[in-house]
Amino acid sequence: MIWPEFENLDGEVILQSDCSVNQSGTARMWIIVPERRPYHHYKIKLGTIGYFMEGAKKVAECEVVELMGLLSNPVASQ
Repeated sequence: MIWPEFENLDGEVILQSDCSVNQSGTARMWIIVPERRPYHHYKIKLGTIGYFMEGAKKVAECEVVELMGLLSNPVASQ
């Protein structure tokens, strides 16, 4: 699972739940399961097209425009 944090026009994460998200813009995307980072490392490239999903329904299209820290924050050994 990859989770978005939508940004406002100034590039700041929208934290207020009562603030609407623009129809077009940017989001910071987070890989929720750290063990999946190596998998996504080989799948996500600049220009990759993906979709925001609600169950099986596509609700928005997205495109990778920048990669930052895909393999940082590795799983801590236990």
